[in-house]
Amino acid sequence: MPFKNPAGLYALLALIPFIFLYLRRPKPKEKTIPSLMFFVKEGGVTKFANFFRQILRNLLFLLQLAIILSVAFAVASPFFTSEKAAAAKHTVLVIDGSASMNALLSDGSGTRFGSAVEEAGSRLEGTVSIVLALNIPVVVLDKGTSADARKVLSALRPKATKTHVGDGMLAAGELIDDNSGNSRVVVLSDFQSNEGTDVIVAKRSLTARKVSVNLVNVLSTSTSDNALEYALKSLSNVGFVGLDVNKFQTTALVRNYDDAQHKVDVEVMNNDNLVAKKQLDIGPRSVEPFSFDTVHGRTQLGILRKDDLEADNSLFISSPVKKIRALLITNSDSSHVMAALKSSPNVELDTAFPPVVKAFNYDVIIIHNASSQFMLPGFYKEINKAVANGTGLVVTAQQAQQGLPVYIKQFDVPLGLSGVGNSSRASVRIEGYLTKGVDFGVVANYNVARPYNDRFTSLVVADDNSSLLGSYPNGNGLVFYYGLFDDASTFKSSYFYPIFWDNLLSFLTKSEDLASFNVQTGRVEGISEQQVITPRGKVKTARLFFDETGFYTVGSKTVAANLLDKDESNIASEDPFELASYDSKLLSAASTAKSEVEFEDNLVFAALALVLLELLLVKMRGDL
Repeated sequence: MPFKNPAGLYALLALIPFIFLYLRRPKPKEKTIPSLMFFVKEGGVTKFANFFRQILRNLLFLLQLAIILSVAFAVASPFFTSEKAAAAKHTVLVIDGSASMNALLSDGSGTRFGSAVEEAGSRLEGTVSIVLALNIPVVVLDKGTSADARKVLSALRPKATKTHVGDGMLAAGELIDDNSGNSRVVVLSDFQSNEGTDVIVAKRSLTARKVSVNLVNVLSTSTSDNALEYALKSLSNVGFVGLDVNKFQTTALVRNYDDAQHKVDVEVMNNDNLVAKKQLDIGPRSVEPFSFDTVHGRTQLGILRKDDLEADNSLFISSPVKKIRALLITNSDSSHVMAALKSSPNVELDTAFPPVVKAFNYDVIIIHNASSQFMLPGFYKEINKAVANGTGLVVTAQQAQQGLPVYIKQFDVPLGLSGVGNSSRASVRIEGYLTKGVDFGVVANYNVARPYNDRFTSLVVADDNSSLLGSYPNGNGLVFYYGLFDDASTFKSSYFYPIFWDNLLSFLTKSEDLASFNVQTGRVEGISEQQVITPRGKVKTARLFFDETGFYTVGSKTVAANLLDKDESNIASEDPFELASYDSKLLSAASTAKSEVEFEDNLVFAALALVLLELLLVKMRGDL
């Protein structure tokens, strides 16, 4: 038997004088007997009394021996290791709430999450805490009763995010206050796809603190690889795993996770109207793209096929329906710029002919072929005020326009003009949203304009590095310099031309990127505290967690959230096998925890009880 204080066994040396005292015989003493009458009658009672005294004498020896042994062993602090799962004073349940937990069990009896909740209900020992393991651990119960835990478990629902089981385990450890070995963490998961902290690392971190860890695989009650492999291979799933949205075209990626080829029908609904429908022929373990013209508003794609995971069978897309309000200030009845802006379905164009300009409250103002002599002084002040408040401004350079220096000065464009250049190639200096893949052609002549500070960013330049296209910030707005002479440029005849102007207005209004309207689940966004409409209902929050697929309405903005995770959709992943080979106890549905059981206090109480018993026997013998 191991001892925590082996030096305490030196107390057993007290047995030496103890035994010596009992072995030592006292010298006989002579006594005068007054009468022989005591020897005349020796009845059974006398014999019995002598026998009882002898027993008491031997019993006292045993009691005193037991007292010495109890005290000595108590000082040495003996203990033993128990592998029996002891009742926990504090149980922390870590329940995987990720998208894969929505998958059906192979026997059709329910979902993985339902199985996890049922198993959790049978493990409510002591004070109970519950952590929902998503890509961010969420504590849904902190040190409640078993009744509290059952209420929480009945209300829990799986989400549509990735999973960080290891992080959930570490969060569970933070809820445990002591390291006495009386706490337990029970992890219920399918262990299909895990990011963040490794499960093995988290487990060892907890066990180092004497926390018992039970890792329960909800896929199968059997721990054999064959049973688990059979359960996984019987699953089937085809789902959306990718999305690319721009103003003109949307492409969704559909993945087949099965070993068999499938014909899958995909439909597109926009505001409850059928927009498109197509049948995809997807090979085993393959991905097939599906493209269609982007439509405004709320769009939902659906895979018309039943499988074992419904969370990735729908795809939600949000494309703002708001048109850009633009004001074209010009003295020309027609121009290439005007034609391009009028052809855009995303632009609501108004035209003003100086000196008559009625208002400046627009998203974008374009000054093109406008004679500076007709521009009233107050116009510049109003335009600068609008730009400072967030309105975009485009200043163009044209051969017929003699007022460009005036506009550059009035709008504080950081460009220096030094004459006119001859024929040149319009070359892209910075590739981005406005310039990527665009051929700006050749210009016969152009203004030699160069930035004189770092505020101006040149996107397209001539051969002599003159800026042909560029921008600079002004207050909350952005000013764009368009230095191509359309009459002397080949760009006006390119099919890129109307697309460029459409993109330019989107760029200036910061609506060019639809990514802010279409996000992946698991994202957390800080907002001003307000009421948000989520797929599950209304909630007032300042920290919006996109944990469900569907549409979220934040003020006037609609955001679509989708799972789009190829690993989380892979519900037949072999990850459990890899984990099991690393730690054979990982998938045990009832793993036991070794714990040290001390009984030092029991020995002390036993010694006290023996002392009391000794006093009682001495009293009975008549020595007290």
